[in-house]
Amino acid sequence: MADASVYSNALSHFAYTTRMKRAQTHTLFPAIVREYQFGDLPVNQEFYNRIKTFQRDIAIKNAGEKPNVATILGYQPDIVLHEHWDNDPTWEQFLNTCVHPGIQSYLTEHARLAGWPTTDYGYNFAASWAVLYPAGAYQIPHNHPNTFCVMAYYANVPIRPKPEGAISFINPHVESTFPREFAWEYHRNFYPRNGTAVVFPGWLQHYSHPHKSSEERLLLTFDVQLLPPE
Repeated sequence: MADASVYSNALSHFAYTTRMKRAQTHTLFPAIVREYQFGDLPVNQEFYNRIKTFQRDIAIKNAGEKPNVATILGYQPDIVLHEHWDNDPTWEQFLNTCVHPGIQSYLTEHARLAGWPTTDYGYNFAASWAVLYPAGAYQIPHNHPNTFCVMAYYANVPIRPKPEGAISFINPHVESTFPREFAWEYHRNFYPRNGTAVVFPGWLQHYSHPHKSSEERLLLTFDVQLLPPE
């Protein structure tokens, strides 16, 4: 038989709270996401110009047209950036001042929260690519299989009303979203601007919202693999 009583959530209503010897909150199985702001760097325009050059080159295919790619209506040059621009001074400076510090900071925080040792392991790039989003382009919900974490760097973001251009992360614990009045949110939106980077687990489902600007949005993405200690 169901209990018809109504209880308040105010601690003062619970006489037994005075008998607590110890209380501790445990955050189980968190999805760790870190957001960085690097600012509107000159390299942002430089990369935009380079990707537009790729787009004009008919020899470079648009990987966004492949059936297994999450990009819809965007331009994704079929080029592995970290291989194509290997030893390029501008690219190397970008890696050293933005990409590697962001990934290393994420790994350190993840290790702290997960109880890992914070040293003796490395990482490499499994893939890296760029996507230009004209008006109406977006990405469908997807994840990045066999990837420890993903870094998304926003080189150019049109200023638009929300939720245009947002990246949305879907709550992996779907059961926790019901009932909606008292549960965790179904998704969380991040609103990047020029020079924003977001690092998140490869298994975390996410998608992007289209925008209606005449200006294009440019995203550079890195799939990161963790390497075991030697």
